[in-house]
Amino acid sequence: MGVVLLKNLFAYGQPTGAGLITASARAHPARKTRRCEKGLDGSLVSTASLSSGDLESQRSTTPAEPCNSKSWIRGAWTALTGFRPTARMISDAIIGLADGMTVPFALTAGLSSLGSTRIVQLGGIAEVIAGIISMGVGGALGAKAESDGFKALMADTTKLVLGSSADAIELVHETLQPYGFELDQRNVISEQLRQSSEKMIDFLIRFHHQEKEPDSSRPWSCGITIGLGYGVGGLIPLIPYFCVGPREVFLALYISIGVMAVTLFLFGYFKTVLLAEKDCEKNTWKAFKGGLWMLALGGGSAAVAVGAVYGIQMASPPGEH
Repeated sequence: MGVVLLKNLFAYGQPTGAGLITASARAHPARKTRRCEKGLDGSLVSTASLSSGDLESQRSTTPAEPCNSKSWIRGAWTALTGFRPTARMISDAIIGLADGMTVPFALTAGLSSLGSTRIVQLGGIAEVIAGIISMGVGGALGAKAESDGFKALMADTTKLVLGSSADAIELVHETLQPYGFELDQRNVISEQLRQSSEKMIDFLIRFHHQEKEPDSSRPWSCGITIGLGYGVGGLIPLIPYFCVGPREVFLALYISIGVMAVTLFLFGYFKTVLLAEKDCEKNTWKAFKGGLWMLALGGGSAAVAVGAVYGIQMASPPGEH
């Protein structure tokens, strides 16, 4: 019985009540569980009268997804590039793009008050290069700290399991109790885990601490993705300043504002689509609000930068303008 429970725990290993209740029901098909569970249709289902077969039938009747608005975006990207990005990579790219499209845009808008495209070009390029380096290094160091934190947690858990099996068993009971496992079930699982320190460590890491070992390539991939995202986002507001004359800085500013208004809105829109739920009707409104929020954020930053530079110019003595 204990082996069956462990097998189902690790096979259906999400640290959620549903996963653990399913493991218990599989190990005891005749036993009724005594908890209320939220049904897949959103209603509360009392599992007091549900056996494992009932729970499985509840899962097998999951309604088809009405729409997956993010799948076509990822599918199109995969078809064009032959590369399928992970959720972590998408998150890193969003961080880099978000900063890259707001900070350089605000800087170039502020420098435009000086009236020279050359100043904007040099200042903008210097800022983008510095931003790529700082954002990339910051992302890599953050990912490295995450990896070091997991290693420290693994070392502490290993020391606990090898040094005090009683404390480890207490953590197993503490982990299982909120999910409706009875004392005899918890004792069986604890005894089975106690016979293998490796399984005990794995169980505590996955279910008690709810952690997952980061990919060994995470630091450099995170740094590169964030840095490249910042670079791509930062070059967009700079492009118009290379397409006009030396004294047509305000024309370039107006073009940059128009380009960035569209870019910021589209970025906010599709960022929300990628991260939102799978309800198309809700996603459309959320994505629209996400686009407006990103537009307001970037536009507000640029307005503050322009106002700051203009205010400094006005406050300076006439001979220093």
